[in-house]
Amino acid sequence: MEELTNLNWPVYKDKMLIIGNKKSQIAVCTLWTKKEVAGQMLDLEKIAVIGNLYSPKKGVSFLIRNILANPNIRYLIVCGLDNSKSGQVLIDFSNNGFREITDEENKVLYWEAISETESRIDAEIDKEALEIFRENVKVIDLRNERSFKNIKKIIDSLDQSLPVFSQEPLIFPNPKKDTLGCFPSEDSVHTIRGEKIAETWLRILDHILRFGKTDQTSYQNQQKEIIDIVSVITDEDPENLYIPEWLPNDAEHMKEYAPTVLSGVCPEGAAYTYGSRMRSYFGVDQIQEVINRIKEEKHTRRAMVNLLDPRVDSCSKNPPCLNHCWFRVQGDKLYLVATLRSNDMFDAWPENALALRLLQNIVFKEIVKSYSEVKLGNLVIHSLSAHIYDDSWKEAKKIVEQHHKAVFPIANLEQDCRGNFIITVDNSEIVVEHYSSHETLLATYRNKKAMPIYFEMSRNGAVSVISHALYLGTELQKAEIAIKLKIPYVQDIELNINKFDI
Repeated sequence: MEELTNLNWPVYKDKMLIIGNKKSQIAVCTLWTKKEVAGQMLDLEKIAVIGNLYSPKKGVSFLIRNILANPNIRYLIVCGLDNSKSGQVLIDFSNNGFREITDEENKVLYWEAISETESRIDAEIDKEALEIFRENVKVIDLRNERSFKNIKKIIDSLDQSLPVFSQEPLIFPNPKKDTLGCFPSEDSVHTIRGEKIAETWLRILDHILRFGKTDQTSYQNQQKEIIDIVSVITDEDPENLYIPEWLPNDAEHMKEYAPTVLSGVCPEGAAYTYGSRMRSYFGVDQIQEVINRIKEEKHTRRAMVNLLDPRVDSCSKNPPCLNHCWFRVQGDKLYLVATLRSNDMFDAWPENALALRLLQNIVFKEIVKSYSEVKLGNLVIHSLSAHIYDDSWKEAKKIVEQHHKAVFPIANLEQDCRGNFIITVDNSEIVVEHYSSHETLLATYRNKKAMPIYFEMSRNGAVSVISHALYLGTELQKAEIAIKLKIPYVQDIELNINKFDI
C-alpha cells in the first residue's frame, strides 16, 4: 500500500465518526446501529473509520466525499439496521451506478443512485470521481450479519496491501447553501394549528423559514430553530391518514415506521425504539397502563408515559427525542400531548406526528369501550427544539413555494376557536357581539370609535387567529367611517361612498 502524505482526514463530520488507523484500507458504515457498539467489538487498528448513515438523501454525499478524500480506502463494510434503506442505496450505487437529476435547463441538480430508494449525491462531486469510487472501493453488504465477531473475521480476511486509487486526495467544492434571514418574533413558544398533519407541516416549514434563528449544531452543520413549537392537529383521521405526495413520508414508509412507535419490539442492534421504551423497556407496558388508568378514572391527570431512562440517557450522545406522552380526557374528548426534546421538523416531524396519531387512536379504541361518548380530541406536540437543518433549507423552501398558497388560499381564513363576531351600528355607536361556536353570546362591546373596542377585545383575549384579528380591524374601521359619513354599514359589504367626491 502506498502512503499519502499530509493527509488531513476525515474531511467531513470528523466529530461524528470513530477514527481508527488512518492507514487502514477499510471503512465501516453501521447505518442505524450505534457506531459505538461496532467500535467496542471491532479492532480499530484494522479499520480507518466507523460511522452511521441515517439518510439516503443527506448522508451519502459525506460518506463518498470522505472516502474520495482518502484514496487508501478500498473497502466499505455496510452493516447494521437499514431503517431508511440508506444501506441499500450504497449497494445499488456500487452495483447499478447513478444518474443525473436535472432541471428544465438541463443543469445538473444532483446525482442519484439507480435504486428504488430516492437518494441524493452532491452535483459538485465529479462524475469521473464517482466512477472511480465504484471501480475501486468494494462495497461489502453485511446487513444480514448480526454478529460483530463474524464481521471482525471478514475484516481480518481482507487484503490491505492494495494500491491507492489516486495519488492525491480527491476534494470537491461544497454545495452552495441558501442564506436565510430571520424575521423578528417572540423568543419562544410559537403555536401552529391545522386540521391535518400535512397542512400543519406546511405551516411549520413556512414559520421556521421566516422566524427560525440560525445557529450551529453538534452535528457540524447549521439549523434554523425555534424554541418550542406547539403544533395542534384537530381532525386527522387515524383510520385514513392524509398523506399527499409532497409529504416526505409516503404510506409505504409509514407502514414500516409505525411499528417502531406502536409496538414494544426493539430490533437487535437498535439502541432503542420509541415503542420499546413505552411498552417493554422498563418492564411495564405503559400504554396499557394508560388505558387501565383512564378506564378506572375517566378524568385522571395521571395517564402519562415516560421514555427517558436517566441511568442511560443522561450520559448518552443519542437519547430518545420523544420524551413524554400525556393522555387526558377533558369533557368528552381524548387528548394526547407529546413532548420531543429535539425535532427535525423537515424529515422527522411528519412521521412522528402520524405515528403519534395512530398511538392516540389505540388508546381511544380501548377507552371508548368503557366510555362510548368519548371522541378523539386534538393531538398536541411540543417540539422543544424545532429545527430545520441547513441541507433541507432549499427543499423546504421549494415545498412551501409550491404548495402553501394552494393549501391555504387567501380567502380561506383559519377558523378562530375563540368565537365569532357580529358587527352592527346602532344610534351612531359600533356594536360588537361576541358569540361562541355554539352561538352563545359571550360579550358585547359598544363605542363610537373603533380604537377603544380594539383595546378592550385585546385585553380580553377575544381573538386567537391573526387573520381574524386583521379582518375585525378592517370591519371596525369601516363601521367608524360609516358613522362619520352617515352612510349604512353592513358587515362584509363594501361601503357605498359613491355619492361623495373623494
